[in-house]
Amino acid sequence: MTITFRRAQPADLTKIVAIFNESVDLPINDEVELITPASRQEWLASFNDDYPLWVAEDNGDVVAWCGLEPFYPHSAYRFSAEISIYVSRTAQHQGLGRRFLNFVDQQVRMSLPIKTVVAYIYQGNQPSQKLFGSAGFTYWGTLHHIATLNDHLYDLLIYGRTY
Repeated sequence: MTITFRRAQPADLTKIVAIFNESVDLPINDEVELITPASRQEWLASFNDDYPLWVAEDNGDVVAWCGLEPFYPHSAYRFSAEISIYVSRTAQHQGLGRRFLNFVDQQVRMSLPIKTVVAYIYQGNQPSQKLFGSAGFTYWGTLHHIATLNDHLYDLLIYGRTY
């Protein structure tokens, strides 16, 4: 894999949505139905210099994406972000998630105003728990039975990192 990281552009939205949709049938995100690029245009436009969205390319093909979004819409939390990362099934198990989180770590340290990053991970998603744990995030707690997906209750684990 020849991976490069860059800021996401509107032309990437179709591929970003396709990567996200690969996980809709798994209890690892909040959606239970496929999303469309049209439904995510406003979401894409919400990213900015303080809360960016990046893609990872392998020889020009977008194979993963990672975004930092405001943690909570109150000024007291302006230096905190929620992180999401999705890796295409074809690019999984090759260390890309870890490389992407290392890249994000460098960006936060060098050029972003963010001081705290929070990841919400469903309890059954052991690969993400392992990924974030290996990238310096620590387990901060559990929101028990907080989500209902396909008529099942799920716990949401909170992992975090401060800078």
